[in-house]
Amino acid sequence: MKKESTTQYLNIASAIIERSYQIKTHLDYFVWLQNSVAELIPHDMLLAVWGDFRQQQDGQLHYDAASNLKGLTTPAIIDATDKVSHILNDLYRLRLISGNDCFAINALEETEIYHRIKSTFPEQLVEISSLLVYGMKDERNGDECLYIFFSKEHALDVRKQMMDFIMPHVDHVLRKIKPLMQFDGIEKADDVLSLSTLSEREIEVISWIKAGKTNQEIGMILSISQNTVKSHLKRIFQKLNIGRRAQAVALLANVPSTKLKQLQLQQGVHAVYS
Repeated sequence: MKKESTTQYLNIASAIIERSYQIKTHLDYFVWLQNSVAELIPHDMLLAVWGDFRQQQDGQLHYDAASNLKGLTTPAIIDATDKVSHILNDLYRLRLISGNDCFAINALEETEIYHRIKSTFPEQLVEISSLLVYGMKDERNGDECLYIFFSKEHALDVRKQMMDFIMPHVDHVLRKIKPLMQFDGIEKADDVLSLSTLSEREIEVISWIKAGKTNQEIGMILSISQNTVKSHLKRIFQKLNIGRRAQAVALLANVPSTKLKQLQLQQGVHAVYS
């Protein structure tokens, strides 16, 4: 890297870091990524994935998508988690095999992973041409995090030293802000349970959770297996930013049954309430 190029990038990086201290909300985070971080790392979506990559079941991985691609949101990623996990497996293995915490995949359409991405999100990611992956590990709890930049640029120039300089600040910002789906207080419970967040079946499942039914009972009522019920619960917990059934029950206590009935009627779901 030439001296003048290094100076230029350091100036941009310093400005990015200075602006990071002003971020208070997820919207601020998104604007910062697109207007500041994108000067160094051109991208259209940053997908953050953290948890235990060796155990990708039962909600072990968590997602946050900051995207300017229509229809590609955190709930959309969660809904496709079974397919997304295959992509993550590929990227995680590449990281282990290469021994690099930072690597780029350019000319993406020529790689096998491109077919997985295209089959998972055929419309949203059709113009994506490159990926930049940066990995971090939390030594306190053993969790790992992959930051995946999706870009329409045909090739991304990786400057690992610069990434090592910037990414801890990206990580810090994401840790300190609340997810878009998190809420404070009873008054925002309806927002959390919006139609854009929960699917028809998920509304049906949480209705029976509110009624105090067990997974086995819900499975019998809805004629689905207990494993399917668990899969729905995992997605519900991630979308509502909760980790346990008890938290779901507490949250639902603030939502009138009439509201759940209204949600189901709007979705075309007609469940029987006890």
